[in-house]
Amino acid sequence: MKILIVVFGLLAWIGCHDESKDINLEIYEAEATWTNMLAVDGCSWHFSVASGDSTVSLLPDEASKVKIEKELGKSEDYYSFTKVRLKYSLTGAKATVPCGWGATGTFDEIKIVEIKKQ
Repeated sequence: MKILIVVFGLLAWIGCHDESKDINLEIYEAEATWTNMLAVDGCSWHFSVASGDSTVSLLPDEASKVKIEKELGKSEDYYSFTKVRLKYSLTGAKATVPCGWGATGTFDEIKIVEIKKQ
């Protein structure tokens, strides 16, 4: 009887175990611009991606910043546009970035799979 209780307990524990998965496993590929327009009252470092008739702004997660620095170097300029080829997935989170006049921008956060300077 004790074995049966232990087995059912393990099954219940496995069934209720919460696994954290990426919200969006789909990987997107796009031409993007690694942009900093803070000096002209725009927003600090973010990706600008053309989407139809508009432009979408995206922010890298902390782990992705290492990949960006490895491919593009340190982000020290206060006004910059660097064209890149980007493979990424959405994390499902939002991130903020400083913008001009003390404002902040809130954009979708991404996990970079691959980045190449053009």
